[in-house]
Amino acid sequence: MIRGLRRRHRLIWTVLFPILAVLLAAAALLRFEAPLMDALPDAREVAADAVEP
Repeated sequence: MIRGLRRRHRLIWTVLFPILAVLLAAAALLRFEAPLMDALPDAREVAADAVEP
């Protein structure tokens, strides 16, 4: 690789890598997590004598 390009390439990645790492971490932390269900379903009433042991 040409010396000037190698130096430029190293400088670009030295600056770009921390920026990309911070952006990736921020995106992971700020991600919206939608609930799986809006609410729990209602349970129906069961008589105590209808339950078999």
